[in-house]
Amino acid sequence: MKTKLVEFKNRDGEILRGIITVPGEQIKGGAVFAHGFERNTTVEKKFKMMSGALAKRGVVSLRFDFAGCGLSDGDFSKMTVANRAQELLKAIEIFQKEFNFEKINFVAHSLGACVLAKALGDIKTEINKIVLIAPALNQKELLRFYFARDNNPNIKIFWQNCKQYFNEEKFLKDCAQDGRMLKEHYVDSDYFIEAKDLDFSDNFKSIKDRVLHMHGDADDKVPLKSLNIEFENKIIVKNGDHDLERPYFWDQWFDKAVDFLTNGQI
Repeated sequence: MKTKLVEFKNRDGEILRGIITVPGEQIKGGAVFAHGFERNTTVEKKFKMMSGALAKRGVVSLRFDFAGCGLSDGDFSKMTVANRAQELLKAIEIFQKEFNFEKINFVAHSLGACVLAKALGDIKTEINKIVLIAPALNQKELLRFYFARDNNPNIKIFWQNCKQYFNEEKFLKDCAQDGRMLKEHYVDSDYFIEAKDLDFSDNFKSIKDRVLHMHGDADDKVPLKSLNIEFENKIIVKNGDHDLERPYFWDQWFDKAVDFLTNGQI
């Protein structure tokens, strides 16, 4: 197994970077990874470990970081799902120029699932298998859930009770704010204005038999009940959080996900 750094530009001319992991022997397939909101694929455990496990089974992988994240340059504050979808399509193009697979696999976490959903209709290569980890597909309701929780710090807000503490007028006004401070970045209104009416669940309906859905039943960032689609192949991780990287969670899903991508079984 060997790795190499790749660089390419998005449509704004920002340099994005990723790591291609190549098996030491015969190449049997390829996979591209997409990370979540303020995350990355280049150093996150789930992506690093999966790229290594897939390489042992002959699968080349590309784990790249969206603009403003991880190894990539760029202004995070301008991010939108649509912008990231264009970056994903460019990453696939770069990947395919080198390997030219007939079919390709995808692994996406959280908002990365929305990015993949947005890009699906423009992916020219046939899709083999997809692993979705805690997919934040229902952006419309999730953003309202976050708003209710953030604006009621002294009340325990759950998915089931959030609508009791939600004000649509204040929410829409909040969406229009630029320069919102996040954990690591600022983000402008473009993302919220775009995502506040979007639910990407339907985008996977025609291929949902090729999707493995993994989700923690204690995920408080993307509650399992937020999804408006039921996938045939799924693993619900007991007590699992949003990242599913603690050893107890890991043992419940990781090997099964690798098996699904390489032989279609879980």
